Amino acid sequence: MGDPSWQQNRRILLIDDDAAIHEDFRRILRPDTRGSTSDGGAPALFGEPPARRPVRFELTSATQGEEGLEKVRDALQRGAPYALAFVGARMPPGWDGIETLSRIWKEDGAIQAVICAADSDDAWEEIAARFGQTDNLLILAKPFDPSEVRQMAFALTEKWNQRRALAEANYKVSTQYTVTRILVESTTLSEGVPALLGALGETLGFRFGALWLGDDESDGLRCDYTWSAAPDDSVALEAATRGARFTRDAGLPSRALAQGEPTWFSDLDAEADDPRAQAARGAGLRFAVELPIAVRADAQVAAVLELMDAEPRAPDPGLLDVLLAIAAKAGHFIGSKRVEAALRRSEANNRALLYAIPDTILRISSDGICLDVKASREQRPSLRAEDLLHRHVADVFPARVAQQITGLVARALADEATHVFEYQDQPGGSARDYEVRIAGSDRAEAVVIVRDVTERKRAEAEAEARRAREEALRAQNEILAALSTPLIPISDDIVVMPLVGALDPQRTRRVQETLVRGVASRRAHVAILDITGVPQIDGPCADELLRAATAVRLLGSEVIITGLRPDVARTLVEIGVDMSGIVTHNTLQNGIASAMTSAGARGRRRRRRARARR
Repeated sequence: MGDPSWQQNRRILLIDDDAAIHEDFRRILRPDTRGSTSDGGAPALFGEPPARRPVRFELTSATQGEEGLEKVRDALQRGAPYALAFVGARMPPGWDGIETLSRIWKEDGAIQAVICAADSDDAWEEIAARFGQTDNLLILAKPFDPSEVRQMAFALTEKWNQRRALAEANYKVSTQYTVTRILVESTTLSEGVPALLGALGETLGFRFGALWLGDDESDGLRCDYTWSAAPDDSVALEAATRGARFTRDAGLPSRALAQGEPTWFSDLDAEADDPRAQAARGAGLRFAVELPIAVRADAQVAAVLELMDAEPRAPDPGLLDVLLAIAAKAGHFIGSKRVEAALRRSEANNRALLYAIPDTILRISSDGICLDVKASREQRPSLRAEDLLHRHVADVFPARVAQQITGLVARALADEATHVFEYQDQPGGSARDYEVRIAGSDRAEAVVIVRDVTERKRAEAEAEARRAREEALRAQNEILAALSTPLIPISDDIVVMPLVGALDPQRTRRVQETLVRGVASRRAHVAILDITGVPQIDGPCADELLRAATAVRLLGSEVIITGLRPDVARTLVEIGVDMSGIVTHNTLQNGIASAMTSAGARGRRRRRRARARR
């Protein structure tokens, strides 16, 4: 298969101990023989047009069976086997012709043979006893007729060629059938590619195979799939190949990809740019063929099929045809499996997203039949898939709900809008609230999403109740705040704010706000701040009260503090509170009296000014 000259193989091996026989065969079959007048009809008899040159034979001689066997072995080793062997029946002192052929056929079972015997009948009886009926052997009786010799030489070498051509055709068909079967039966790349590499290696006689695929990360090639006929010998090569990445300008696969055509590397020892060359040599591999593959699916993706062997092979058109056909099939397989893998990932993602939704999702036909269902993820869903599938909504939902669903499905199919309603049911005796969303997916069916909103409703009710409680509490606090800082008017000019209980910074600020706002709104001239009921005043509270008094004085009003007990006064002195400018009285009664006196004085002054103006 590695030598294209097999198609014209006319190599003949002559094994005989008689030198004269060799001379006769050379004279009959020598390449420059033009034929005699007596042989003029032979070419036509053998199927050769008379205008063509006679068939030329390549004759090799051996004088003993052992020598002939070695020449057969050497020819096979060189890839140039013999098509025909003429073997003498008796060759003392070595093997006879039958023994010689028996050993030769163990090495090369395809070689055609002719036994040259003095008595053809005796020879045939021995042959039948040794080999049985065989079509690879003829008997040539001595003395030889030149025409008969040439006829046998042409017919049997042609038979060898035709058998080899048929074997080659069968091998091509068998290889492609095996590859096609593997690719058809494989569902994923990880399943199909190793089987493909193994089939190619076994049927084509390679020792190692790998598939390199386009790698988006490196913009080059990456290998994830390998095969070896001798895994123990290829451990280093497997490790160097599987998972390896090559850029577009490095390594044997990338070089073949750049050339865009099958590339033969006959001596891996000379390929220094591929870091795997040493590992390949360690595995006993010296030859590689790299076959670029065009993968076309959603986009064009590069791939390279790599096959290695121990012995170099010349570029073989027959092998190349097989590889190109396989490359086309592999490209289609890789592309389709990548698309399928992408679809499976997309479907898995969509399925995961779908099942992450806690709702019940239905596909409802226009006539109300449930075509498909995704049940809720609740441990005890009220709507189960087995109760919904292929049933009418009226058989599953309460009558009024089924009527609503049917009507809204029709509307959704007509207006392509999403419709929403809620209903309450009591599965298992406990009330549950549901929200139903209906949207048309096409003219024949709609998607219905049923969501259990019981917990949401409860949460909303609890939130509303909490807001109501907070509002009531806020109103109560405002009332209490008003009660804790009351501002009491005792005349048009005088207001009193009696404080009872402990003061904290927040309450003291509220006192300041209430006092200033009340004095301003009432236009009071005197504000009495009574602290008789305050058990204790610290520094921060005293500061807030003084700021309140200062703010009132800025409004043009007078501030009187009453109820200042001795212990409170001593505390204020100790903490250094400045009370200058503020009128104080020990009792509220004295403070009111002082305020009334001030108010009377202000009234008399106003009257005098009024008389003076008149």
